[in-house]
Amino acid sequence: MSDLRRLEEDPRYVDLSPFPRVKIDLKYASPDNFMGRDMYGPFNKAFLHKDAAAKFRAAVDLLPAEKPGWSFVVFDALRPRSVQRVLWDKVKDTPDRQYIADAEIGSPHNFGMALDLGLLDGKGDAVDMGTGFDAFTALSEPRLEEKFLRESRLVQCQLDNRLVLRKVMTAAGFLQLPHEWWHYNALPEPEIRRNYPIVE
Repeated sequence: MSDLRRLEEDPRYVDLSPFPRVKIDLKYASPDNFMGRDMYGPFNKAFLHKDAAAKFRAAVDLLPAEKPGWSFVVFDALRPRSVQRVLWDKVKDTPDRQYIADAEIGSPHNFGMALDLGLLDGKGDAVDMGTGFDAFTALSEPRLEEKFLRESRLVQCQLDNRLVLRKVMTAAGFLQLPHEWWHYNALPEPEIRRNYPIVE
């Protein structure tokens, strides 16, 4: 497991907890995830590489113009590769493998260059996105949203909520993962793997 203190002292990484309009709810630091257990232990802070954090600051500043009073909830940010290995071992021989990156090449999360997040309304309640975080189903996939809208498996307000998140994040320079509404990369994956250090 990565040393939390080492990350706190490394100027390349930024703790997201002081950001305004951001609630930290790390799902892998609790049993509320597809593994059903706390995967992070003492690694209980949300970090991004400073290049990704600068983009997220921009997204935070953009959100009030779209939805005054709304805020972000961060489900996952920098994820050590030691955790990625455990997640990958769980899914590698199942259909769910499409939702978890092979730890050998690393997820953008392992570089501190990806965010999993949703939105909270003005009362602090979760905004309905049609599925929860880490719902490994086709209904989570942005590329299939129009199909599910036609079939009434997604309703317009759920899609609209996803589009608010997408508009703000992409305006800040993030890239939407096509099969998870909650996942955004700060740069294309080949560029991340080429130019940034992986966090073990």
